[in-house]
Amino acid sequence: MVTGLKIAFLTEFFYPHIGGCETRFFEIGRRLVDRGHDVHVFTIQFDRNLAKEEEICGIKVNRYAYSRSYISQDSFRSFRGIANYSFASLFKLQASKFDIYYSNQWPMLHSLFVKPVVSPLIQEWCEVWDNPLKVRLMQKMLRHVGDYHVAVSEFTKQRLMTSLKIDGKKIFLVPNGVDSARFASSAKKVWGRIVYAGRIVPHKRVEMLVEAFRAVKEKVPQAELHIVGSGLSLESIKERAAGIKDCYVHGFLPEKQMIELVKSSWLFVLPSEREGSGIAAMEAMAAGVPFVTLDYPNNAAKEFCRFNCGLVVAPLESSVAQAIIRLFGDETTWQALSSNALNVARGHDWDMVTDRMEDFFNMVVTESGK
Repeated sequence: MVTGLKIAFLTEFFYPHIGGCETRFFEIGRRLVDRGHDVHVFTIQFDRNLAKEEEICGIKVNRYAYSRSYISQDSFRSFRGIANYSFASLFKLQASKFDIYYSNQWPMLHSLFVKPVVSPLIQEWCEVWDNPLKVRLMQKMLRHVGDYHVAVSEFTKQRLMTSLKIDGKKIFLVPNGVDSARFASSAKKVWGRIVYAGRIVPHKRVEMLVEAFRAVKEKVPQAELHIVGSGLSLESIKERAAGIKDCYVHGFLPEKQMIELVKSSWLFVLPSEREGSGIAAMEAMAAGVPFVTLDYPNNAAKEFCRFNCGLVVAPLESSVAQAIIRLFGDETTWQALSSNALNVARGHDWDMVTDRMEDFFNMVVTESGK
């Protein structure tokens, strides 16, 4: 076992920005620090008010390449912002000496830029896109960049093998996780309380959930829907939800308040078109809350339903509504889904995920002779 590794994480966003990748790097990073490793994050300064250098839970955070409008109104990155971050990362790392260089998938160009000056480079994959064409082409280039590849879910690993033809022996699975202790709850669920927590952006399809809930209220008057999160589509979702009784669009909530809401919920709904693994659904599962998700080709969260801890339905408002109404009247099925959800979540605790990442890093260092 190699101890005291010096690790560089390259990720476009990091705390206090909220998202699945940000959570992953923060939770794994702080645990690696607790185990005696030296963890550095190289990330975009997405807000001028954020310090360029600071330490968070022992993680040394380096922010640079400020870009005021990095994410556009259609949820795509600005090319200028990507280029600035990629060029700056090259200069930041060209004289660096780390045992591990671990690069998040997005925005992809940064991995291509830093590859000539870092080794070994581990390329992480959250998801594999079929479209648009420019992303497909970038993915094909990216598959040749990493000395090692990490998939965040078995779903993504299979997509890497089938769509990008990466040898399965070169792909290591280090899944996303959940802080089981933080979400554990013995509190009674509010029967009929439905929650969505996550980014409110177009591909999350939150509007479909709102319209499905409109139909649910006709059959289940006591049902309530709570939508938590922020993003480009927040105002349009508020407008759509206006006038629907017991439909609450909270926007951003402090973490403690959000967790308490999830713990008290009866059902979590994740209507997203694409998920690398679905951390939000996993957090609900850790609270014993089953979930409903949609059968989109790029939605990895539906893979959890193989363990009978949630329901996968067709990507239609009517299908979502019917599933909620059916489950409301079937407590036996709900209890089984809830129990299975807890068991699956326990196997994905962040401590166990960090064990796996640490073992992987030790293997990489041993093979690279560092």
